[in-house]
Amino acid sequence: MERPSIAASAFDRPGVRVRTLATLRWIAISGQFATLIVVGLYLRFPLPWQSLLAAILASALLNVGLTALYGRNARLQGRELLLHLGFDLLQAGLLLFLTGGLSNPFAVLLIVPVTIAATLLPARQMALLGALAMAVLLVQWFWAKELPWAGPPIYFPPVYQVGVAIALALAIGFLAIYLWMVSAEARDRARALVATEAALTRESRMSALGSLAAAAAHELGGPLGTITLVAHHLAESLGDDPDFGDDIRLLESEAARSRSILVRIARRAEAEDPFTQLGLDVLLHEVANAVAPARVPVHIRAPAPQPLVRRSPELLHGLQNLVANAVRHAGSAVELHAASTGA
Repeated sequence: MERPSIAASAFDRPGVRVRTLATLRWIAISGQFATLIVVGLYLRFPLPWQSLLAAILASALLNVGLTALYGRNARLQGRELLLHLGFDLLQAGLLLFLTGGLSNPFAVLLIVPVTIAATLLPARQMALLGALAMAVLLVQWFWAKELPWAGPPIYFPPVYQVGVAIALALAIGFLAIYLWMVSAEARDRARALVATEAALTRESRMSALGSLAAAAAHELGGPLGTITLVAHHLAESLGDDPDFGDDIRLLESEAARSRSILVRIARRAEAEDPFTQLGLDVLLHEVANAVAPARVPVHIRAPAPQPLVRRSPELLHGLQNLVANAVRHAGSAVELHAASTGA
């Protein structure tokens, strides 16, 4: 059974570095603490300080333990990442539960853990976190405490809270699905790019190996010809010798066999590239694609029929330089015109 490659596994479940997750959590902790300072001390709203600070302290302790346990360069994937994002969602839900629930304008922050999960987790685990977010919304709707207020208590009609809950649920669902689809498409493109690069690298190595074989066959042809000539002369002079005749004839036959092998290797290396000759219009499209993405569009005008040309490296290099210079200095577009004189 074929085992998935490390690259394919990374594309399927990219995960996140502990350093990144810890940094995001420290930013959230700082924002939560700053909000408590402004709302509780500056605006003097009555807040359940002990419960709120305990929730923030729990998040800070988890962050310290996360960095100490895994190291900053480790990666979290799958279930571990799901648990950490679930904790962040529950911690944010607890803070909202203590400070007004859906009446609190910071309720929109419940979207953040789910959107992060949509880009980093598989569909099933993202759906689990989305279901947890919906459960948190239901708890906020039915059982959250009143919004802390310095003056008389503010009353929000049930219809308003229902609207906020539905809006948040739709936002969580839409953003999660949208980001998951976009990130999945990006991973598919990256996976295809890696596969293409691997195929091109293999083709380049095989081409280099074929060129090396052709060069070796060419270089060995001279010495082998000398050996064949000497063996032929020895066979004429000592072919009937009872002691060395058989060995000399064997040497002559093996030299001839080696020469035929080198000829086959050279021919095979020359025929390795199936696209040694291309239509001129096809060659121009290959040149245009080689300079992409271009600053301006490149249009090719090549009416049929077009002659076949040899796809040599020097021709490709020269045409690519010409087109690249044209793209660099063109105003709005570059047009390549190809025509055959029929000669």
